[in-house]
Amino acid sequence: MGRQPAIPVSAIALLATALAACGASARTASSGAASAQSPGPAVSSARPAAGPACGAPGAEVLARSAGVVATRIYTGELSGSETKADQRQVESFAPLLNAVAAGNRSAVAEAVTTLVFSHTHVVRLRVTKAGSVLADVGGPDILAPVAGTLRLHGRSIGRYVLSVQDDLGYVKLATRFIGVPLVMRAGSRAVPVEGLLNPGPASIPQHGPVVYRHTAYEAFSFNASAFPSGPLRISLLVPVSASLPSMTCAAIRSAELGHVAQRISRRFALSASNFAAYIKLTRTLTDALLYIRSGSRQLAGSTSPGPARLPSSGSLTYRGARYEVSSFAAPTAQGPVRVFALVR
Repeated sequence: MGRQPAIPVSAIALLATALAACGASARTASSGAASAQSPGPAVSSARPAAGPACGAPGAEVLARSAGVVATRIYTGELSGSETKADQRQVESFAPLLNAVAAGNRSAVAEAVTTLVFSHTHVVRLRVTKAGSVLADVGGPDILAPVAGTLRLHGRSIGRYVLSVQDDLGYVKLATRFIGVPLVMRAGSRAVPVEGLLNPGPASIPQHGPVVYRHTAYEAFSFNASAFPSGPLRISLLVPVSASLPSMTCAAIRSAELGHVAQRISRRFALSASNFAAYIKLTRTLTDALLYIRSGSRQLAGSTSPGPARLPSSGSLTYRGARYEVSSFAAPTAQGPVRVFALVR
């Protein structure tokens, strides 16, 4: 099973699945809880969301908002700090380099096994020399391969391909953070991984409507890579509600990304010690500004100080930029707080 982001998780948060009413996404309905305001001069202006209804494009706006998060999760497996650290470890591991230079297959296999099971994030590692596989250790159904060159004394001696995530690990992250059905196909083959919608629709567009088992979805698909190479297509099927077209496009996007922010919060045992980690991860995946407040007091935020006044939902102008706001209540070790997500 693939490693997951090192974020503090409580057993209770792992079991939480129901959305709080104030955190409903655009897939259900928007909510209008009372505003949480702080005293002092207004450095920002807030007003209810206004503008034309999104209409028919609303479904695509919704699916693309969820799809951006899924794509960023995958991209993080390719180029995240953990991946780069694992690459450096492989490229500098003397037992591996010496074994590859000598062409000693058993020593290469031993070194590769050591790397895969040395508490790194590597879930599979393949080493080749002159096109011949010397060792390949790790689980099946792996995605997001990263390749590199092995060098000894400045001379190229071989190649490697590694991955820090398997299909199951990715599916768990995406479904826990986004909460929609996923379909993964390697060419025409459905990937046999727990948690996927299987068999899923016979045909899924890159973007567009899909009806599956009498339920209306909007699809968002993107191309990924299977290990060690080859096509892998990941598709999200985002449920579409009948009320969606009546919302503004900005409100749809804000509500969906706020929904993601709430689901991510459940993966943390939120406390003052990890507010910053939660905000960093959520901002990476959603691009939203995040603020955690207890009453009128800001406990943590993407900027400090944050907006003087924050509505629970609606529009906000802050530092010359227009944002759409969504918010939700969350438990923490310091008591209940409200989390605000500001989406441009």
